[in-house]
Amino acid sequence: MRLTAHCVLPAAARLGESALWLAEEQRLYWLDLKAPAIHRFDPATGTDERWELALEIPLGCLLRRADDLLLAGRRGLYAVDFDARALRLWFDPNDRPVDTAFNDGKTDRFGHIWLGSSHIEEREPIGKFYRIDRDGAVTVADQGFPCSNGPALSPDGTVLYFADTVGLQVLRYDLDPKTGRLSNRRLFLQFAPEQGQPDGMTVDEEGGLWVCHWGGWGVTRYTPEGQVSARIDLPAPNVTSCAFGDEDLRTLYITSAKDDMSSADAARAPLAGGLFAVRPGQRGLLEPIF
Repeated sequence: MRLTAHCVLPAAARLGESALWLAEEQRLYWLDLKAPAIHRFDPATGTDERWELALEIPLGCLLRRADDLLLAGRRGLYAVDFDARALRLWFDPNDRPVDTAFNDGKTDRFGHIWLGSSHIEEREPIGKFYRIDRDGAVTVADQGFPCSNGPALSPDGTVLYFADTVGLQVLRYDLDPKTGRLSNRRLFLQFAPEQGQPDGMTVDEEGGLWVCHWGGWGVTRYTPEGQVSARIDLPAPNVTSCAFGDEDLRTLYITSAKDDMSSADAARAPLAGGLFAVRPGQRGLLEPIF
């Protein structure tokens, strides 16, 4: 199956990222990492609210808590009150070298946050993949990545996917619900250079893994066995994150970036940095609350 996403918001984001749907608001939150801002998009009206942040760049990702959002920034995790435009440093699991930053992350269904760090210039393999427990304990689950990206979890939560972006691979781990430990690391996908780099990811209710292609002009759905089952084309080369939304959770929202394009790609992609949407047929899952 091959589909094309359409632009619902020509945002021209420098580095759009971390799409997160809140069902109780029927709105999509997303970030611009390099022009630091939190966005809140209302599909019913097409309105996008933008909150500019006075934080060190780059930003990382958005996560859900019971009463608010969490934002991973350069220095740690912040509690977010979007309506009050208030940020409060909540937690800093900081054993990182100064030339790393927190990047992408997700919450599992067993009470853990999974948060990756990356080398700022994405060259040195010094990024780590952390598990943060409900009591604040921090564990390094894996390490050695120039750019940690796109964790996603199977519908039952016992399989975790992780994108080693610079290594052009998606790894797959078993996740123990009782201990939160990862085991049985193995290669799930190996990208060829012409496919771009694996970036943000999400999983649908059937267990299909949707992987964004940085430099690859689209999103691909893979079955749990690693077979391609769908491709979504975008009029933008650098595709960064995706999340299912709308009342029926059947619209896939996709972020993109306008930075780091060649002059030829920039000429071909005037909508780069926009927010895109498509209804691929599968139904998504709400992200768990930490």
